[in-house]
Amino acid sequence: MAKIPITDRYVVGLGCRVSVQQGLTSTKVSWSVAHLPEGGSPRPTGGNKEIGVICPRCRRSFSVRVETATRARVKRLVHRTVGWLLVLSLLALVPMLVQLGGRTVEEGDDQAVDNIGLLFALAAAGVVVGPSLLLSAGIHDGIGKLRLIRADGRKTMWVRGHRLF
Repeated sequence: MAKIPITDRYVVGLGCRVSVQQGLTSTKVSWSVAHLPEGGSPRPTGGNKEIGVICPRCRRSFSVRVETATRARVKRLVHRTVGWLLVLSLLALVPMLVQLGGRTVEEGDDQAVDNIGLLFALAAAGVVVGPSLLLSAGIHDGIGKLRLIRADGRKTMWVRGHRLF
């Protein structure tokens, strides 16, 4: 879990796909990564800011959303807190599931089945969502929403061959 420091300056890591090599069991993608702007720029002081960047390899224009440093830090803290709460909730949910799963259920007792189903769903959320939030908290830097700017000025939702690093 690499932690990216959030400072008052930002640098956009824009990757342009160079090649794709497909093997029998895997696909290898090579990227040309440019860090824009050189030396970084100051983050916005209030609200989100959309900035324009040009890929140095293919010369396409993109827009990127940059968050304030405070907002990025708060999002990171919320993701980390909720992730740990979900993971720690497994300490209570798994023993309860084991205990209720070992009981004999009377015929027609829908409440017992509903309880096990709810506990199982909560445990599954703790297993899947908890670690995912912990990983995303470590890499969240407040830079996102990469959009290609078309010739007519509209922005696309999907960007082919490019991604943020």
